[in-house]
Amino acid sequence: MEPIRTRAVRARRALGRALRPLPGPPTRGAVLGDAALGLSMALLCVGEMVLRALTGGLAPGEALGWGVGSVVMVVVVVGLARPYPLVALVVVVIASFQVYGAGPLLLCVAYLTGRRMPTVRPALVLAGVALVVGAVPLIGGAVDPGLWSMALAGLVLTVALPWLIGVYRRQHVELSTAGWEHARQLRREHRLVADQTRIRERSRIAQDMHDSLGHELSLIALRAGALEVDPELGERHREAVAELRATAVTATTHLREIIGVLRTDAEPDPIAPNGEDVIDLVERARDSGMRITLVRDGDTAHLPPMVGRAVHRVLQESLTNATRHAPGAEVAVSIATDGEHLEVRAVNPVPGTEGVDPGAGIGGRRGLIGLRERVRLVGGVFAAGPTGDGAWEVCAVLPVRGGEALPDEEEDEEETAIDRLQREARRRFRGGWSALIAAPAVMVAVLVFFVSWTIITEMEESTLTPEEFDRLRPGTPQSRVEKALPPLSVPFDARDLAEDAVPEGAVCNYYRSGSGLFDEETVFYQLCFTEGRLSSKGEAPIR
Repeated sequence: MEPIRTRAVRARRALGRALRPLPGPPTRGAVLGDAALGLSMALLCVGEMVLRALTGGLAPGEALGWGVGSVVMVVVVVGLARPYPLVALVVVVIASFQVYGAGPLLLCVAYLTGRRMPTVRPALVLAGVALVVGAVPLIGGAVDPGLWSMALAGLVLTVALPWLIGVYRRQHVELSTAGWEHARQLRREHRLVADQTRIRERSRIAQDMHDSLGHELSLIALRAGALEVDPELGERHREAVAELRATAVTATTHLREIIGVLRTDAEPDPIAPNGEDVIDLVERARDSGMRITLVRDGDTAHLPPMVGRAVHRVLQESLTNATRHAPGAEVAVSIATDGEHLEVRAVNPVPGTEGVDPGAGIGGRRGLIGLRERVRLVGGVFAAGPTGDGAWEVCAVLPVRGGEALPDEEEDEEETAIDRLQREARRRFRGGWSALIAAPAVMVAVLVFFVSWTIITEMEESTLTPEEFDRLRPGTPQSRVEKALPPLSVPFDARDLAEDAVPEGAVCNYYRSGSGLFDEETVFYQLCFTEGRLSSKGEAPIR
């Protein structure tokens, strides 16, 4: 008994998980979407009942009752479709056998069930149970196999296929969301690398400040020491100079300590002296085998230390990248100034890799990030990228006298770039998906309208009312009878009629007794003509 009890507990738990409401309250947009779906489906069902009442298929009272019931059914299904999609699907499947207007609602709910349910197992179990239960009447012989097969095919097209589309859409959304989240994670990692590079570049700037200011402070201390031993100075002045020298030495020591704290442990020692200017850098690169063309326009000899070091770093990194990615290529370097701004530019071809970003390799553009940070801190603007003709260009524009650091807008742009791309992708997908759904829907609606209009028109034009049928008398000339007949007759196939239904030598026409599309009491009249006269009349002997 214990295994049976355990199985019952497991089955009860599985049923509870299947019927558990989906988490998360609906958003305002979801509520509006559900309301629009419910309203459109309710109007469709009510329109069906009105059409049945107008065509005589239902009495006005019955049509009103069916219409109210259909609206209640739509409200219940739409209300259950979000928290309990599987229950809503069962309800609308049962309702679709009674109300034809529930067909579109069945398609929508089947799709939403596959779209919203996190797992497919409950739906597959329900489908298996329904198939077994539905096969019982077939095995017992209570249902015609042909009708059973048609019903099964209809359920596959109206339930299984939309459900599979919903499952595919859910998996597509989950994969897309995971992809965008991975892109955001990569962006966050890139930002961490960029922050580390900026910190390292600021450490280099601190080292440059130490080298520049330390040298100046050392000169002050040295000159103060020379004055301190000058015999022409009085005792009071000598003491003041000694204090000045001691202050300069203390400032140098404090500066060295601060720079030591700011400098990263992994930062290598500079391989070139800080006093090296642009000419010395170019000459040293030429001595190593590089081909460099240098063009200077304006006086760049007396630049502030921060600006001069920024120009030096831009050219140093540009020549390093050119050596790495375009070995043997000639590098064109230009430095121009108008007294207020200084522009430094380095252009080198990239053989066989047009449009390739030399800074996007293994180093992750760290050199370019560092240059941008250094140029920004002195109030300048930095840009690097392909020129479109297979070359790579690095350009920086700096204020000659220095300036305040510009705000770093790149971080905010990177933060919103992924979201902007995702919004654009969603907008394009929604537009294509809407067109994909709207075009067939419009075509089907137009086709259904014209087919329905044609059928209703033909039914009205082939209807012979019972009163008109009773006034017809056998033996009446055919010309007089045809004046009282509707313009069209019902085309019956001989295989649909009973044997010997048409008298020998007679030509028979068939007409409906009513024009109701869903009128179950409609009968078909048979009028037979022989030698130009109405020879017989009666109900058509249909098999």
